[in-house]
Amino acid sequence: MSHTARRYTEKLPRRIDVPKVPQITREQAQRLPLLDRVLLEEHQRHAARLADIRRVADKLAALDPIVQAAQAEGAYIDIQYVRQSYASHRYSAEGRSVHAVQLAPSDTFSDWRTPKTQNAVAAALLAAGWRVVHVDADGSQIVRDRIVFMHGHRAVETTCMRQWVLDAIEAGHITAATAGRHPATDTGTPLSRGTATTAPAARASQPHEG
Repeated sequence: MSHTARRYTEKLPRRIDVPKVPQITREQAQRLPLLDRVLLEEHQRHAARLADIRRVADKLAALDPIVQAAQAEGAYIDIQYVRQSYASHRYSAEGRSVHAVQLAPSDTFSDWRTPKTQNAVAAALLAAGWRVVHVDADGSQIVRDRIVFMHGHRAVETTCMRQWVLDAIEAGHITAATAGRHPATDTGTPLSRGTATTAPAARASQPHEG
């Protein structure tokens, strides 16, 4: 059986039912008692989140090893933001376009100060043989960069700190041919040593971990 055929015949271990929530106009909502409005808002939020989960449910089991590896490095996965990304990506120019699963570590002020935890998902994906296909790293270094990995017909969108991107460019995992906005598109394929980062060569094979 082909990979595509198997994908459409596999069944989830549990069914995710999305409740039907009444759709009412803003004017109708304003005429409801306050308690009813609060409850309706919560039911709508819950239904929307369940729909998010159902879209990626068949892809999550394969990501358990990545999550475990990232957590072993101290990362705390931001579960509330696990969902399907709006953008789609291709492994190659001829490949099928697929939507990525968003999977990233928690972004708190204290966590942001710890590169090892903030880069843990990206490092785990790279170590597992996933390939970088898209990078957005052209803004402030205060904001985490966004990076998309693919492996076969699977894609994951995660976040990392700028130094991880620079180290990945130095190691050749991100080049001028990699889609997105990042330093390699301006300086070559890949960046020359000294321009990308001062990190030692021994660290280049696996981008910054702390």
